[in-house]
Amino acid sequence: MKTLLCSESVEVLEALLRLIQVGVGGFGRSWTDIVDSSELWDAVAYVDINEEALKEAAAAHEMPKDRCFKDLESALASVEADAALIVVPPKVHMEIALQSLKAGLHVLIEKPLADTMENAKRIVSEADKRSLKLMVSQNYRFRRGARTVRRLIETGKVGNPSYAVVNFHKAPRFRGFRLRMDHPLLIDMAIHHFDTMRYIFNSDPSSIYCETWRPKWSWFKGDPCATVMIKMENGVRLTYVGSWVSLGWETTWDGDWRIECSEGGIYWNEKVKSKLRDSVNEVTERFVPMPLEDRAYSLYEFAEAIRKDREPETSGQDNLKSLAMVFASLESAESGKSVSVNKYL
Repeated sequence: MKTLLCSESVEVLEALLRLIQVGVGGFGRSWTDIVDSSELWDAVAYVDINEEALKEAAAAHEMPKDRCFKDLESALASVEADAALIVVPPKVHMEIALQSLKAGLHVLIEKPLADTMENAKRIVSEADKRSLKLMVSQNYRFRRGARTVRRLIETGKVGNPSYAVVNFHKAPRFRGFRLRMDHPLLIDMAIHHFDTMRYIFNSDPSSIYCETWRPKWSWFKGDPCATVMIKMENGVRLTYVGSWVSLGWETTWDGDWRIECSEGGIYWNEKVKSKLRDSVNEVTERFVPMPLEDRAYSLYEFAEAIRKDREPETSGQDNLKSLAMVFASLESAESGKSVSVNKYL
């Protein structure tokens, strides 16, 4: 039984949307907690090829054994659902997404949408053909910091943005497929920051130049570091420096943002600060109020899109533009040349 947060939640509770979660181990395990705490969704089945992961998730959330499955086909034949949440490695995103869509389910999928642009476009096309909602959980833009920076730019308080430097430095000790990727930072992480760039500056990228490398001390097989120069269609230029093997100071997961504008600047790390030109004073901005954040907001936005029959903010179609930034970066790193992002769209 879900716990109500307020009396206004009664109507929501009576119309819970039914969700099959595909992938409940690793990162998927934390998703089971978020779904369980949602007033909008009811997990009706878990799917995972790992029996131990299934048992652990089921025990944590009292999922009956007869609603735990080793494959999605069995789940679809046994339970009724409105949507699927897909939290599996990118190489099988398309397979699971197409299977879900063909069964008539709306789909919320972890980033990246797919392992190739071709596969991502196939998923988007299938959802469009069946008039089903397809959303990518680009949850970084659903945080108060990103929302606050976007609002600050829209108010014009510091003028028009011209350029930004974004630093991201972490040292996660992953296990599994990420360690074997050729470009783990770009493929698995940078898309969060790329998507946030599109959101904050309300513009899409036009061209990208990228270089990647692997420090001698790296525990990744591929290149865990990258410098990316991005030109947006509105003229804003961004320099992104990222590392997944930082042994010194680490940034937050959102990164460290310095945005230079015509009347001052914006600095965003754990807080959002603004400073006007010729002023010695900096202002700590109040965060935009949000009843939900992060992945909880992804679930909320997904439910709203279904109920109101509208496109979700981070729809599959829109997310192709963020994913194209990844593949343009990969091509640039290989060719040593600037790449037009539109060639991937």
